[in-house]
Amino acid sequence: MTEILGIDLGTTNSAVAIWRDGKPQIIPDTDGYILTPSVVALDPANGQVVVGRRAYAIAAENPHSTIYSIKRFMGRRFLEDVVQEDLQKCRILYEVEESKRRRGGIEVAVGDKHLTPQEVSAKILQKLKADAEAFLGHEVTQAVITVPAYFHDSQRQATRDAGRLAGLEVKRVLSEPTAACLAFGYKKLTQARQKIAVYDLGGGTFDISILEVGRGPFRVRATNGNTHLGGDDLDQLIVKWILDEIGGEKKSQLQEDLIALAHLRVAAEQAKIDLSSEDEVRVQIAQSLSPASTVRNLDLTLTRAQLQAMAEVLITQTLAPCRQALQDARLPVDDIQEVLLVGGQTRMPAIRKAVEDFFGKEPNVTVNPEEVVAQGAAVQAAMLAGIATGLKLADVVPLTLGVNSKGRMDTIIPRNTPVPVVKTKIYSTAYENQESVEVQIYQGERLLVADNVKLGGFILGGIEPAPAGEPEIEVAFRVDPDGILHVSAKDLRTGNFKEITITDSMRLTEAEIKDMLREAEECAAEDAAMRQQAEMEEQIEQLVKRLKRLLAEKKGMLPEEMVTVICEALEVTSPADWQEHVVLLENLWQQGSDVLSSWEKGQSV
Repeated sequence: MTEILGIDLGTTNSAVAIWRDGKPQIIPDTDGYILTPSVVALDPANGQVVVGRRAYAIAAENPHSTIYSIKRFMGRRFLEDVVQEDLQKCRILYEVEESKRRRGGIEVAVGDKHLTPQEVSAKILQKLKADAEAFLGHEVTQAVITVPAYFHDSQRQATRDAGRLAGLEVKRVLSEPTAACLAFGYKKLTQARQKIAVYDLGGGTFDISILEVGRGPFRVRATNGNTHLGGDDLDQLIVKWILDEIGGEKKSQLQEDLIALAHLRVAAEQAKIDLSSEDEVRVQIAQSLSPASTVRNLDLTLTRAQLQAMAEVLITQTLAPCRQALQDARLPVDDIQEVLLVGGQTRMPAIRKAVEDFFGKEPNVTVNPEEVVAQGAAVQAAMLAGIATGLKLADVVPLTLGVNSKGRMDTIIPRNTPVPVVKTKIYSTAYENQESVEVQIYQGERLLVADNVKLGGFILGGIEPAPAGEPEIEVAFRVDPDGILHVSAKDLRTGNFKEITITDSMRLTEAEIKDMLREAEECAAEDAAMRQQAEMEEQIEQLVKRLKRLLAEKKGMLPEEMVTVICEALEVTSPADWQEHVVLLENLWQQGSDVLSSWEKGQSV
């Protein structure tokens, strides 16, 4: 039987696992470590590209040629706000530029090599693959790779591409909270169903998912999050604190000194880790911070209370998506029976306390938060390999998908619909003898497409000329198990067909993602009124078409007074009372139909 790896491709660290002896098993690297730093660097000794722990050791001395946190750039464009924010705040010390190979994309520099985020991630995946093959004693060519639940189509496709570049057939792109719950839930198949919240805060991303596990299908009820929020942000706050403590002209000099900043970033990350178990730590760098720096023998004391104060804003930012996920799942917080913590950053006591206070129960920390995602990926891999785990999985669409219908969002697949899913809807032409239709695809929660995000579009041609509204165009939306969208349109009369896969979809900033949900909530009443108005306009449009056709074809059979009233009604384009006008047109249509029916009966007699 073909073995399939389960891979957690993380922002800070990555891990790989396999299903063995009825359970998931983490595979250590060749040095015996469970986690592999998600770092790629150029070794100055021999000019070779190295990955993992060796690359991490190079980072402080060679920040220009050491690539870390590449996951933040996966599937993104160079000019996106979140990318520019990272560059401006010196979170990223290596060279990042707009791709010359792919317009608008990103490339990073490793020595004289210019690599896309996919290529950098592929090198990390190649190491994980090699370590797994050394452990297993044979080649492995297939994998399940995890991504944040809120990764959009471009980011998921980029992850798939990285896998292919690494020589892996990516059998499934799996959401990280779902993977965590699989690792937790595969032992609970015979137990009563539970509603579980998975709070996943890693190095660069945050997810919250509400799931059901136990007897019956394994179901994701709702998911939310922020693909640009994590432990890296806290590291940067500690670096800022160190610089503020140094102060003065030295602070200004250090802010421009990349080697010094690289040393401070390493020291900040270690201090953060140590404060999960200590009340205070000494932030020490025994030598000069860099060849150009006059700051030597740095020795500062940082307390857990100070770190918690720094982290307060970050922690608060994670709770808003938790509220939204509960709302989307239509559950009060008291209905959550268990809370799982995932991601290394959840080891921080202040975060555990905040989660406990929010959900009203102590989180489950029995599963290693840094291993659980890879373990869950291995569970999914076993399911795909045909191994009987007893689990059935249903993930969800994170944001509503639809098409542009006269400037309005016509929903095809609502957000939090389980995937995989296929949904179709019949549309028609808007004017006489129309020979093509344009399908414009959008994602978002607002009524007007202008307030949502356009994913793509295409034109279906070859429609036979016919009266408006007569052709039938079937539009199908298919979201595959990886959460990737495929859209097709088919003319049911001619059989003409066209399909696209959304591969470069939402170029959303995190602020835009959060604003989409916030605005949908704030504007619910306004949207409802607009929707009602739109429905009335649609009714009037259809009734006007019917009445015009009635006059064109049957005018001589109608009483003169009725024809006059109909003509007067058809001249009104902006009625003072839309609902009243709908009623008037409906009555006229009904009266005209009744007259024709009576006339036809008289003729037949």
